[in-house]
Amino acid sequence: MALLLTGTRDHAVLAMVIQEAHKTAKKQKPEGFVGRTAVQKMMYFLKAIGVPMDYSFDIYHYGPFCQEILRDTEWLEADEVIADKSPQRQEYSDYAPEKAMDELLKRHSRALEPYREKVQALVQTLIPLRPERLELLATIDYIYRQQLASGGHGPWKTSVVSKVWEIKKDKFRQQEVEATYDAMAEAGLVER
Repeated sequence: MALLLTGTRDHAVLAMVIQEAHKTAKKQKPEGFVGRTAVQKMMYFLKAIGVPMDYSFDIYHYGPFCQEILRDTEWLEADEVIADKSPQRQEYSDYAPEKAMDELLKRHSRALEPYREKVQALVQTLIPLRPERLELLATIDYIYRQQLASGGHGPWKTSVVSKVWEIKKDKFRQQEVEATYDAMAEAGLVER
């Protein structure tokens, strides 16, 4: 099978994430699925922990989002690397590997192999979480990193929670944002 629209390392990373997420979701529960939000957030966190990719993320209604990932999933579908198995595609996606998956991953096996364990660990951690939880975690992380990069100084919790709540107050209670920030600080992901 010829890959006409896909073939870059970024396409291969995205395909590997979908392959691992599909495997993990189905192992955890047969009705588990791999949706657009989960894919966006897994890719966001992989980039944040140092997996090289050219995707860039901006903050949108559902947290960090990359338009190119959305486009590339469509291209992966067109090249039969993945398929959207959802019976209600307008409401949610359910990405799964397809017949050209192995070809794309094989082309980039040398570049992907050093990151396979990171991908597997991250997917196993994030795939059980509901999309809303992923959205909140990624939004907190995004705002925290944005403030760090702009040369801000702690204490971080107050400024990050305030900014996240300003963006997400229609979706999350302030106490929920604060509790999630505290859990992330406890895990060493953000500073207090």
